[in-house]
Amino acid sequence: MIDKTISMLLEENPTHGRVLHSLGVDFEVHYDRSLAEVCEVFKWNQKAIVKAFELENINTKPTHEELKKRSLGELIAFLKQSHVTFIKECLPYIGALIDKLKGPAPLITDLKLVFPLFFEDFVTHIHEEEDGLFDYIKTLVGIKQGKVINPLKKLYRLREINLATIALDHKDEDEMKSMRALVAELPETEFIMSLVKKEFQAFDQLLRFHAEIEDQLLFPKAIAMEKQIWAEIMQHSVDN
Repeated sequence: MIDKTISMLLEENPTHGRVLHSLGVDFEVHYDRSLAEVCEVFKWNQKAIVKAFELENINTKPTHEELKKRSLGELIAFLKQSHVTFIKECLPYIGALIDKLKGPAPLITDLKLVFPLFFEDFVTHIHEEEDGLFDYIKTLVGIKQGKVINPLKKLYRLREINLATIALDHKDEDEMKSMRALVAELPETEFIMSLVKKEFQAFDQLLRFHAEIEDQLLFPKAIAMEKQIWAEIMQHSVDN
């Protein structure tokens, strides 16, 4: 690996680009240099850099079956960590690649205009989801664990949240539609264009998996818990 050029490494595995970008490597400047030469330029320890690439390769996400076994609290922790990866790593890297695209072509101009707006809307959506939906589900978990003194009062304050409706709306959401259409038109005639396309497609796959976990695991588990809690509250009222 250490003797391969930056272009060869990125061709083999585009995710290497995220590691290099985080370290401040300009692909265009060092395109034909070997990783060993880049290490020399930046005064890096070669073994440490190779280790960083290896860790990136084995940093795989848990499977659907593995996540199925997790509790609601653990699912939320996984989803929130994914949000951090999206906002702090994936999208900034894609944005940096888009900034490197050259030419007056309308498609490139559109990408450079639309991506920052998409990024801003995406971050807003994530914050709204965490502050609304995730906090509500964590409240349900707290009630189930007996950590909420007055569950009925707490649920009444959060009565505007309807899990079933949110779940239905969530299945129809597609934040990537406009960006996906733009990126799909990019030709892979240039190195950076190819990287933008591959990295965006990888991010799209991550987001699809993320939405699948929410639709198939998070919402069903949360709705079932919510129904169970209300049944217990109603039974308690009857008993008293």
